Amino acid sequence: MTLTARFAGLQDRHGPLTMGQANMARCVRRDPPEHMNFLAIKWLPRRATRDDVVRATELLLARHEGLRTTWEERGQHAHGSGELAIAVHETDGSPADLAQQAGERLRAERFDLEGEFPLRMALVCRQGAPRLAVFVLPHTAVDAISLAQVLQEWERLLLGAEIPAKPPVQPIDLAEQEHTPESRKRADATIRHWREGLGRAPQTMFPIAFDTEHALLPRLRVRSATAAAALERATRRTGASRSIIVMAAFGALLGLRTGQPACLLASLSSNRTRPALRGHIGPLAQDALIVADLRAATFDELVRRFRVAALSGYQHSRFDSDRLWNTIDTLDEERGTRYARDCVYNDMSLQAASTGEPPPEQEAELDWLEPASLPANLSLWVNRLDESELELLLWVSPRALARAEAERFSRGLIRLLVEAGEHIVDLADLRKLTDVTPAAYGPGWVRSEGSWVRPAAVRELVESAVPGCRARVVVNDDTTLTCHLTGTDLAQEELRRLCRSGLAARADAIVPHTFVTPAPPPR
Repeated sequence: MTLTARFAGLQDRHGPLTMGQANMARCVRRDPPEHMNFLAIKWLPRRATRDDVVRATELLLARHEGLRTTWEERGQHAHGSGELAIAVHETDGSPADLAQQAGERLRAERFDLEGEFPLRMALVCRQGAPRLAVFVLPHTAVDAISLAQVLQEWERLLLGAEIPAKPPVQPIDLAEQEHTPESRKRADATIRHWREGLGRAPQTMFPIAFDTEHALLPRLRVRSATAAAALERATRRTGASRSIIVMAAFGALLGLRTGQPACLLASLSSNRTRPALRGHIGPLAQDALIVADLRAATFDELVRRFRVAALSGYQHSRFDSDRLWNTIDTLDEERGTRYARDCVYNDMSLQAASTGEPPPEQEAELDWLEPASLPANLSLWVNRLDESELELLLWVSPRALARAEAERFSRGLIRLLVEAGEHIVDLADLRKLTDVTPAAYGPGWVRSEGSWVRPAAVRELVESAVPGCRARVVVNDDTTLTCHLTGTDLAQEELRRLCRSGLAARADAIVPHTFVTPAPPPR
């Protein structure tokens, strides 16, 4: 059985895509649907009826063009009339179990952006009464913040509560604003920010490859009331926000663990600083590039560096994804590297809701959760960040940090924050303070182009990319790499092109700076 939510008589509009929509369309069309489709399940009030569900959905669709939009060539079509089917499932058992199953089925199918509205719904009933509503939306329609707004607004509509009469900025309106001369200047500045930042950063923090499509990462939940109180004191002393101090601590331990003198982070930015965009329903969140020099004497100095880096990163976090990736590809081609988004920082604390849990009693309370999908080596999500509690979620690739090392890293992070609340921490004491052990880079490693590289991996890269050749890699005094080749007479640029294509699977390699091949035989 299905219910039908209908809308009609609205303005039928055509326009360009926003930067956020275009960015996420690349991913929605390419990445596994489980990564790119949001699933949300809401319990319904006892008095809610099926008619209430339909009415709330119709009002929601009428208010937000982005939920009744299909893609066109180089743009979008906000439909003025249409309908949305809501599948109805009846159960005598657990409504929650059936809702989860129905949601997973809806999420598992890739959205047809050209032929399908970006909203799928189901209703789970018990003895005929609606008990749970299931929502699935693609990342082209919402990000995490606007998803929360959609659910809150739908619930208010369901209850008949008042909502603001004027809808927020619609995606087509935002897209037109993004094409003004002033916006284009900001877009140019964003490209320059990314090119400059990546030009002085390692290609990856952990020189190990990771699964970009099917990664299921163990998650370590970390709670601390002690660190929350310490953050308040550190904030007063440094003038930095709690979030920046946590980011700086994360960066400090990343540098200690990986032996990197610079920290490369992708930090998710909500891009909702303008009041007009705070209620916008659409994928505004994009990466802010954070690159900070870790060679500081004290933690307070490092906090100042991250504060500057984050401010610049967040100011340059709205971009044309095609143009940005062309810039990244060009830079990687010049350097012989491959940018890997392997360490991520995501502050979700503004959306924190009370869980009713008692406060943690230990300095650091750790709990392992079920693995979840996230392509990265190490990610830190800040779920709660207030005066009473700090709650973090560390997503960990076992190849980057084994279970015991991840626990040590998390406790060390809390210990650093606690100490930073008491006094200025000397970073020379960081290892002793946190008990985080640096990765062992033996004689088989060298730093080149700002990255940790294994010459043996470079040789394997070349021999794999150029079948039939034999390679010998030499590290020069300036840490550039020269590759001596036999068995091929290909030109330098062709050799570099072939090698670049194999970098995705070899994070511990870069393309040699120079190739030396035997002179061709005389004619």
